[in-house]
Amino acid sequence: MKTLIRTLPVLVLVLAAAASAYAQEPKVDFSRDIAPIFQQSCIKCHGLDSRHPHHHPAARLRLDDRAAAMKGGRSGKVIIPGDAKDSLLYRLLNGPVPRPAKAAGLKSDKDIPPMPKAKRGKKWKPLPKKEIALIKAWIDQGAVWPESAPKKKAAN
Repeated sequence: MKTLIRTLPVLVLVLAAAASAYAQEPKVDFSRDIAPIFQQSCIKCHGLDSRHPHHHPAARLRLDDRAAAMKGGRSGKVIIPGDAKDSLLYRLLNGPVPRPAKAAGLKSDKDIPPMPKAKRGKKWKPLPKKEIALIKAWIDQGAVWPESAPKKKAAN
């Protein structure tokens, strides 16, 4: 009985640690989970276009290059590793966002439209909830984007 009483706290700690590890979100992998979303839904506007090498990507934000994406675009930094709720990239996937104060001197003081941008004459259609959840989890987990991740080109 004394042995059981002494080992019970240890058992409780082991079970609590195991439950905590099990409850955490699965690790999001940039190359497997995020790069395909960017390629399918973002790079056309937020990547370099080899046909027009002197044109800037939309909002001067590139999502085809790690360093450029982490730097941000015209509205400032859009990916804040560890904080999806304050990351403009994640916020825009959920609807329009008020223009940041430092970008207010730009052409318009209207809200930044949601992404991905609606096709001309069509209503905005958000990414599937699963993809938005992956991007949120990726950012919350630190937005790990390996240097060795394959770079994808904009559609030519």
